Amino acid sequence: MKLALKVVPNARKSEPMEWEEDPRVGRVLKVRIAAAPVEGKANKEVVLFLSKWLNVPKSQISILRGETGRIKMVEVPDVCEDFLSRWGS
Repeated sequence: MKLALKVVPNARKSEPMEWEEDPRVGRVLKVRIAAAPVEGKANKEVVLFLSKWLNVPKSQISILRGETGRIKMVEVPDVCEDFLSRWGS
């Protein structure tokens, strides 16, 4: 499944924040990431964070769009859909 993220880099720790509406892509999950947005460090941390939080292998998560921006479209396994639909509701 595709998941839109709004990434806030340079946080103290990586954590999910809230769902919000973005005029460009619709509903996005805002996440704090404990990495700087340089040399791909934040992107690697996004994949690592999602892997741990969703309890899926890193190899099953990929960034489809937005590698250089704060809004990212990522692909996660379909089994995560139920967890994500219940989270933050």
